[in-house]
Amino acid sequence: MIAILINAIKIMFLLGFLILIHESGHFLIAKLCKVRVNEFAIGFGPTIWNKQGKETKYALRLIPLGGFVSMEGEEEQSEKEGSFSKASIPKRIAIVAAGGLVNIFFGLIVYFTIVSINGNNISTTIESIQNINNEQVTQIQVGDKIEKINGKRVRNIQNIYKQINKSNGNDIELTINRNNNKIDVTVKPIKDETTGSYYIGIILKQEENNFINNIYYGFWNTVDFSASIIDNLKLLFTGKVQTNQLMGPVRNI
Repeated sequence: MIAILINAIKIMFLLGFLILIHESGHFLIAKLCKVRVNEFAIGFGPTIWNKQGKETKYALRLIPLGGFVSMEGEEEQSEKEGSFSKASIPKRIAIVAAGGLVNIFFGLIVYFTIVSINGNNISTTIESIQNINNEQVTQIQVGDKIEKINGKRVRNIQNIYKQINKSNGNDIELTINRNNNKIDVTVKPIKDETTGSYYIGIILKQEENNFINNIYYGFWNTVDFSASIIDNLKLLFTGKVQTNQLMGPVRNI
């Protein structure tokens, strides 16, 4: 019973924090746009704490299942200075969109932090070559670093995996760095009949776990994660999401 109560309290605090982040986005942009905020509240129901500021009333309410930013002229037309209804359309759009955008940015910051702390990063350097029926792979050597695929820069395993699967089995051109010399190698990906994805038969080296590498891969993994969200949303609306477009943190491609 105590454990359930503790978990419930944790959930309420987490939910309250996320609501605070969301509503703070609306609040801050409204202030930047010089729109008057009459009340900034977290929660619904009876007020358990409140403080009147110079312009805004700050309140904490009993039920932590939401929150609101009450702006002058938001519900009905107002001619007062700083009214939401008198603000320009771009400003109103910015205020309304700010809450969701802040949640997205906050999520990306959390993702970046977790990925950077984890430190389980896969480099673009080849550690070994698998014994498969792909003669073209013999042009590649252990220690080669993949820098580009079909002219597109790759910085992590997600980039490489994406470019290989975009080939649909057609030849791809790898630009590799071998002892500081740039070499172009043509390879034909092989289809995995089980998953429907493509691979070329190499295993990539795990990167050294240090601060610089963790920040570097954390940043680019976050960029890729952001791009994948946009891509998957596009695919979701077009009905083209496929299971072979999903991947985990593996080294063999």
